[in-house]
Amino acid sequence: MSQESSSAPPKITPIAIEQSYLEGRGLTKVDQSEFDGEGITREDDYTSEAYKHDFHLGKILVAVYEAGPGKVYIDGAVYDEFVQILEGRLILTPDGGEPVEFKQGDSLVVPQGYKGYWHMPEKYRELIIINTDYKKISEDDS
Repeated sequence: MSQESSSAPPKITPIAIEQSYLEGRGLTKVDQSEFDGEGITREDDYTSEAYKHDFHLGKILVAVYEAGPGKVYIDGAVYDEFVQILEGRLILTPDGGEPVEFKQGDSLVVPQGYKGYWHMPEKYRELIIINTDYKKISEDDS
C-alpha cells in the first residue's frame, strides 16, 4: 500500500523558453496599467503598443517584452532587471550621464533605483528577468 499523501509537495519542472516567443510570435498585448506605480512616464510621442509573454512569475519574473519605437523616463526603477536584447536598439541615458547604446545580442543589468531615459528608437524586443521582491515589499506597505 502506498504511503503517498495529498499533502505531497507539488511537482516542480523546468520551464522551456520557447523560441517562438523569443522571435516575437505568440506575444499578447500588454495592459499599460500594468506599469502603474513603477515610476515610468511616457514621452508625448510614445504611441506604440506593447506585447509580452511571461514564462515564469515567482521570486523572479522571466518574460519577453516587445514595443517601440518609444521613449520613457524612469524615475527610480523599482526592481533590478536583467535584459537580453533580442531585436532593435536600446539607448539608456541616466540622469546626469551620457547616453549608452545597446543593440541586438547585448545583455545588461538596470539596477533598482536607476533614474533616466529608456529610449527604443525602433521596434524593440527583449528577454527580461526581474526581481519580484519589490512587489512583496509594496504589498507589505499596504
